[in-house]
Amino acid sequence: MDGSISAGDALPWEPWKHIPADMLGLVLRLMPCVADRTRMRSVCRSWRDAAAIQRPPPPLPMLMFTRFFASFASFSSFSPTTVITEFSRIPLHKDVTISWVGSSDEWLAGTRPSREREKADGHCFLVNAFSRETIHLPQPCAFHFFDYFSKTLPIVNTSRSIDINIHAPEYPMRFRKVVLSASPDSGSMCIVAAISHHTLALWHPGMTSWCVCRSFIDVTVDIAFYQGRIYMVSTYSPNILSILFFELEEVDGRVMVSYVEQCVTKPLTLFEGFQVVQCNIVEWRGKLVLIIRYADSYWAFTKIIRKIGIYALDFSTNPHSFTEINSLGGDCLFISSCSSKSFPGCHYDGAKGDFVYFVSNYRQLPSVDPSFDVLVYNVRDATMTEFPVMVPRDNFGPFMENLLWLFPPK
Repeated sequence: MDGSISAGDALPWEPWKHIPADMLGLVLRLMPCVADRTRMRSVCRSWRDAAAIQRPPPPLPMLMFTRFFASFASFSSFSPTTVITEFSRIPLHKDVTISWVGSSDEWLAGTRPSREREKADGHCFLVNAFSRETIHLPQPCAFHFFDYFSKTLPIVNTSRSIDINIHAPEYPMRFRKVVLSASPDSGSMCIVAAISHHTLALWHPGMTSWCVCRSFIDVTVDIAFYQGRIYMVSTYSPNILSILFFELEEVDGRVMVSYVEQCVTKPLTLFEGFQVVQCNIVEWRGKLVLIIRYADSYWAFTKIIRKIGIYALDFSTNPHSFTEINSLGGDCLFISSCSSKSFPGCHYDGAKGDFVYFVSNYRQLPSVDPSFDVLVYNVRDATMTEFPVMVPRDNFGPFMENLLWLFPPK
């Protein structure tokens, strides 16, 4: 034997491995779901390398809920008749006590309740839903005895103030929402902001505890990063809306608030028979947009959404005002209590824009086929459609508090 390979023994030629990269790019553009793109990249190394140099539009947002495992559902289009095409299992954690309270690109923010303190988180972390990389954040409920720092800042345009503490002796918190200024793997400094009732907490890499801002009188309902500031939507009395913005600075390696101003105090528009049930704030095309949901005031439990108001913040006035908008320029907004973002629907052929997708946050009674509703609001004609999302049986239960959107970048 001379070691040569005869014609009969030749290795099979696999032409699918040699598909040109530009052709694979065209295929990727026709795959709006991240699960399909992941399967394509996993076929072989040459496909994975080819996909890495392509620039297809971002995949469609994914709807996430969890009990024992994370389940992701992908949308097939932007039509109000959208249906869930499939569920993809991603085993993140088997701990049923985890609450998912935020997302940024493919990163999720999770919390576990404290064993020592009632109604407080004992652990907080960021995890990449696909690579499983985990970043542990300082415990929201902790004790510190050294390097204590405290200051008080006035809230401009009010008679109130906030107390800012770092290394406070004790600060039990239960985070309702966590937002990030940037993805942790983006290469820029990632600032994490969390809200807990009347408290704002801040952290960035290198800090061993949270910078805690307290003493808000208003009830905080949403928060967003916008042009380097943090904007917070709060409400007080039945229908008064307040928006604060926070300017940040870094002192001795710590991020903290340097200035606070109440830039909006406005009575919410009320409609007979309706009540305001939710306010959300999100950036869209360089503008800060407020979304207000109205529900039947006489339904105590179901809270059926009947009307939506969408308003853009006008920075040309002092204090700032709102202007109602009736078009999103072909874009879509995806809204949930823990994550909200605009999405350019025009990137896909045949996709319809000017829709707002809401995740229902209300518990459903157990049934033979458990499901919940996703509401779709057409901004152009002010109509609303809802469609059911079927729930895998092992996820049915307390998942409603963990519903959020995930926006994978590729």
